[in-house]
Amino acid sequence: MKKTLLVFCLAFLFTGCASTAARAQTGNDIFGYYSIDGKAPAAFADINVIHLAGSYGAEQTPSVHGMIRPKKGRDFPLLKPVLNGKNISFTTKTVGGISYKFTGTFVKFPNNEQQEGVILRGVLQKFKGKTKIAEANVRFNYDAGD
Repeated sequence: MKKTLLVFCLAFLFTGCASTAARAQTGNDIFGYYSIDGKAPAAFADINVIHLAGSYGAEQTPSVHGMIRPKKGRDFPLLKPVLNGKNISFTTKTVGGISYKFTGTFVKFPNNEQQEGVILRGVLQKFKGKTKIAEANVRFNYDAGD
């Protein structure tokens, strides 16, 4: 039993270290505001912007990872995003019974200046409880913010 627990703990630590190493290896800060490119799919039309807090949020106490900000209503705080090379994934906290999950790839990393065109693309999912109620391939434009 103790050996199994030790192996599990070591595997968990290695996975966390690999994720952190991948983040450090890219040397890119993902901080910024990402808006859906073009007309948003109907199930996601209420999303104003996805904010990724990047290294700025990681330095806060407690850490802030970002949020999905709807056009109306409460924000959906992000749980810790996983950045592995150019790939990113995250889920949100549940708000009013709804949560989101995103898995995608940076076409290019932001450089903290206004950039033209799509910078991030992937699959966005919406859940009511544990039931997936919507899924769409989405593309995001970038805004560095103020």
